[in-house]
Amino acid sequence: METRIIKGEMIRDQIFGEVKTEIAALQEKYHQVPGIAFVGFNCVPLSKYNIPMHVQMAQGVGLRVFKEILPNEASEKDVFDVIDRLNADEEVQAIVLLQPLPEHFNPVRIVNRIDPVKEVEGFHPQNMINTMFPDLNTARYPMCLPTALYEMFKEAGLQILPEKEWVFVLDDGFFSNSLTKMIVRSAASVVVPNNSPLTFINKDSANLISHVKRADFLVVVTKFPEYIQAQWLKKGVCIIDIYSNLVKEIPSKTDPAKLVPIIRGGINVASTTGIAGALLPIPGGLMTVVLAILFRNTVTAYKNSLKRANQSVLSFA
Repeated sequence: METRIIKGEMIRDQIFGEVKTEIAALQEKYHQVPGIAFVGFNCVPLSKYNIPMHVQMAQGVGLRVFKEILPNEASEKDVFDVIDRLNADEEVQAIVLLQPLPEHFNPVRIVNRIDPVKEVEGFHPQNMINTMFPDLNTARYPMCLPTALYEMFKEAGLQILPEKEWVFVLDDGFFSNSLTKMIVRSAASVVVPNNSPLTFINKDSANLISHVKRADFLVVVTKFPEYIQAQWLKKGVCIIDIYSNLVKEIPSKTDPAKLVPIIRGGINVASTTGIAGALLPIPGGLMTVVLAILFRNTVTAYKNSLKRANQSVLSFA
């Protein structure tokens, strides 16, 4: 069996191009561009690569970037003060809380502090409710994770067929993290058909292998690189690898004085060849497109802010 490795660079670049063109048009018309603020911490080794990457790519499409990197020992009040300031800043239309947070924070309390009109990933509790209950018709932006998956599947010509079994494998730490648990369940509510079996299972469960063996779609969110073993997989399974782990740093081939990261997800790509039907790998898979959707939502947030401003002017006219 041929295993299709579905990478996101092509669709990411397509969306980046669309966003860049739209931002240029907004700048020409309004003489300003959408503003995005990244709020984060250096609590994981990969942060020193992820944070500059987010900033560089946002600037590359023409966004105005604000960066707030707090010390890991910051208090909840410290974070609230930063978020409140960004909420009130009219030049900031999008606030992105970079994950993970230091362990002493309650992540739901932190993300809930962000103005929901500026929370563009779909992680604010109010925005997640709107995602899980589309009949409310109140969602401001599509949630980035499931939207990116749909975009990639569409580009690759893959269909999400009904009655296929979905298994989500998560670390114990993700199950105990109320925000992560809500995010995964919200995303699943969008992606998984109503008549498909759906299981969320701890990677340390005694029943893990039996569940993985049944999966037609396997979603892996783990801090343990290459944890899922090839012999556990069902022939033809579609694997969606999500969490990026820094395995090691090596000297760059072009500049030996510079270190580059070696990143792995929960799946060993080489070992799945000939077993999996399709694989969205780490690096280069789903999370590549998530960032593009995030920037697209930021432009939508900017347009929404213009509409609100116009409505305010009309209400006083």
